[in-house]
Amino acid sequence: MLGEFEGEGAYSRLKAALNALMPEVYKCYDAFVAAVLATGPERVACSKGCSHCCSHYVTSVEPYELLFLHGRIRVAPEYPSRVMALHRRATLFSTLQDGKPDDQAEDRALYRYYLRNVPCPFLAGDGQCGVYDSRPMSCRMFFSMSHPSLCKGKSVIDPGNRNFLIELPEDIEADLARAGAAFARYSLPESLFEGLLKVNESFGQFDSK
Repeated sequence: MLGEFEGEGAYSRLKAALNALMPEVYKCYDAFVAAVLATGPERVACSKGCSHCCSHYVTSVEPYELLFLHGRIRVAPEYPSRVMALHRRATLFSTLQDGKPDDQAEDRALYRYYLRNVPCPFLAGDGQCGVYDSRPMSCRMFFSMSHPSLCKGKSVIDPGNRNFLIELPEDIEADLARAGAAFARYSLPESLFEGLLKVNESFGQFDSK
C-alpha cells in the first residue's frame, strides 16, 4: 500500500493522501461519540476553554494520526518553537519513569506527569486547542461528567471524579490497528509528543507546502 509513497515527492503524496482521508475519519469518530453521549441521561461537564485534560501525556496515537497532524502544523511559523516544547515534555516524561518494568510503570509516570500541570504545546492562551480539528482520537475520547475542579491535579483520583473514555467497538478498533500496522516502517512511538518528534526527524527537512 505504501509503495506509492516512495522516491521523489513521497512526503508530498503521503501528506495529500492523509489530508484527503483523515478529516472524514475524524468526522465519523465524532459522530459516533455524539451518538453515544446522546444515549445517556446526563450531559458532560466539558466546555470550551476548560483544558485540565490537556495536561495529560497523550498516548495510544496511531502513526497515520501523527503523520497527518505533522503535515498540518509543519507550515505554521511557530512550529520550530513547538518542536522544542515537544522535546521538553518528552524529556520530562522520560525522567518520571522509575525504570521498573511492571504493568503499572507507565501509569505511575503518566500520573506524575499530570501532576506537573504542564500544558500541551498546542494549547492556546485562552484554553482552547490550537489543532482542534486535527487532534488525535486519544484526545477526542476523553470526557467528564463531574465538576471541572475534579479534573485538576490530585483531584483527578477523587472518588467523585467521573471522567470516562468513549472507545470504539472492538471490530473498528481492530481495523484501525491494522491500518496503523501498514505504517510500521516509520517506527513511530505511540505517544503524541515523541511521535511528532520522530516524524519531524524523518520528514522535517521536506517542504510540506
